Amino acid sequence: MKNGGILLVDTSFLGDVLCAEPLVRAVAESQPAPIDFLTSPGGSGMLGNHPQIREVLIFDKRGCDSGFSGLWRMAQKLRARRYQQVICSHRSWRTAGLLWLAGIPERVGFHNASGALLYTKRVQYRKDLHEIQRNLELAGGGDWEAPRVFPTEAERGRARELCPDGPFVAIAPGSIWATKRWPQDYFTAVVRELDKQGVSVVLLGGPDDTPLCEEIATGTRAHNLAGQTNLRESAAVLESAKVMLTNDSAPMHLGVAAGIPVVAIYCATVPEFGFAPRGKDDVVLEVPNLSCRPCGIHGHKSCPERNFRCGKELAPERVMSALSSRLSF
Repeated sequence: MKNGGILLVDTSFLGDVLCAEPLVRAVAESQPAPIDFLTSPGGSGMLGNHPQIREVLIFDKRGCDSGFSGLWRMAQKLRARRYQQVICSHRSWRTAGLLWLAGIPERVGFHNASGALLYTKRVQYRKDLHEIQRNLELAGGGDWEAPRVFPTEAERGRARELCPDGPFVAIAPGSIWATKRWPQDYFTAVVRELDKQGVSVVLLGGPDDTPLCEEIATGTRAHNLAGQTNLRESAAVLESAKVMLTNDSAPMHLGVAAGIPVVAIYCATVPEFGFAPRGKDDVVLEVPNLSCRPCGIHGHKSCPERNFRCGKELAPERVMSALSSRLSF
């Protein structure tokens, strides 16, 4: 049993977990204790092989660890490890309750977390900062920096096998939220135009995105890798891309981590929420001045206004222009 050290926690969406990665490095640089990270099954795929994380622990809150019994079992596992400090960037009641039940003496979280009273130290959640900087406030603050992903050599090798020869554009058209997805036929138009210009395209996504990517790739030479790569393999694929086109979704953060230019499409959500890419060649495309936007923190299963103007009024020509200005084949 590995005991003691510092526990970091984020069991939310994959993009949120990746935005907590710079916090790992900040804590590692400021404190000599070993660091473990508690996250979701998906988050573990993002943070695995990290050189500054001793162990990635999985809290499967929607699976085998669901309900109070699962919460209690995980709390006892954490208690047995005798952590002296936990830093939590997730703001849910369940997470705060878990850490309180685990009996970790010093519990650091945001002041507006649902279970803020269960933390021994509460840090101001600043809406004026990027999410990465907000998370760094939990460890004393810091400037924005790109998150990192650490594929294994085997994962990099598989990525090389899957990538086309020569330069290519990576496109991630999926999102679990329907109103964060730019229209499928618009993605199709962009892929066909790139194909017409002789530009190679790689489509990325999870298993659920496979049918969508298959339809978008139909009739073109685009490489559909949706469902064929794990998260770190996807990151390795992106490292070889010239530019990435993506919705406001987890792949957007992978593109930022890869250090390539990112063209990010924002439909129902807005960059002011603090998750937008900030690289020097990154750009956010959106439809401004819509009174209905944003319609929620994450988006919806369907447009509340039943018109989806935030997606439909962003023309493919505008996206092609942004991509073309970042291509230098």
